[in-house]
This record gives sequence, C-alpha cells and structure tokens, in this order.
Amino acid sequence: MKNIRRIFVVVACYLLSSYGLLLSLMLIGMSGIKSLGGTLVGMLILFAWVCHIMMSINWVADKPVQRWVPVYGTLAGIMGLILWPMAMADSSVKEFVLIDILRAAVMGLVLTLPCFLLAMHLVRFHLRAQRTAQASEFKP
Repeated sequence: MKNIRRIFVVVACYLLSSYGLLLSLMLIGMSGIKSLGGTLVGMLILFAWVCHIMMSINWVADKPVQRWVPVYGTLAGIMGLILWPMAMADSSVKEFVLIDILRAAVMGLVLTLPCFLLAMHLVRFHLRAQRTAQASEFKP
C-alpha cells in the first residue's frame, strides 16, 4: 500500500510540474545552439532531472540511492535553476543583473514547485537512509 501511495505522489508531482519540466527539456534542447556555456547549463539541468527520477524510483521501491545522487543532484538543480537564464541569452545581452537571475529562478521554481517539494523530501529520505545504513554497519 505504501508503494502505491508513493507511485501516486510521484506521478501527481510530475503531472503538476509537467509544464515546467517540458520547458526545461526545451531549454536543454536549445541550450547548445548558442554557446558552450549554454550546453553546460543544459547538461546540469538534465543531470538534475535524471537524479530526481533515480531518487523517485528508488523511493517507490523503498531503497536508498547512492550518496552522490542526492548530493550532486541537488547541486546540479540549484546551479541549473540559477544559471538557466544565461543559457538562453543571445550575444546581444552583455550582462545579467541579479534581479533578472532571481526572477528567472523564481519562475522556474514556481513552474516545477511540486517536483521541487518532492525533491526536498527525496533528498531527506535518501540521506537519512544512508545514515541509518552506515550506523547499522558499525554496530557490533
């Protein structure tokens, strides 16, 4: 029953975040057209989504992922959320002001809010499971 509930939560979060997910996938597809920096930001975003999917699948199966998945996935997600406006910038835009980056990050966060909230829960779940597994290894 727990697995069915978790499947429902994951599917609901992905459906509610589908517009933001599709926009981020479009960004990934278009990011390499303009610059190497755009390609790197696109790869960060893609890596963050892959880590999110890995954590979701393992959460449904009630198995912790390896420690690098939530750690690097979180870093990639944060960096992708902050840097994605730069990936879409054309050569006429010379610099970004902080408010432009904040607006873009808030917009990306709002469009993917259910998956963002799920990610916070997944990271906590997987890191806690890792600590529990390590603690049980060291007990005599």
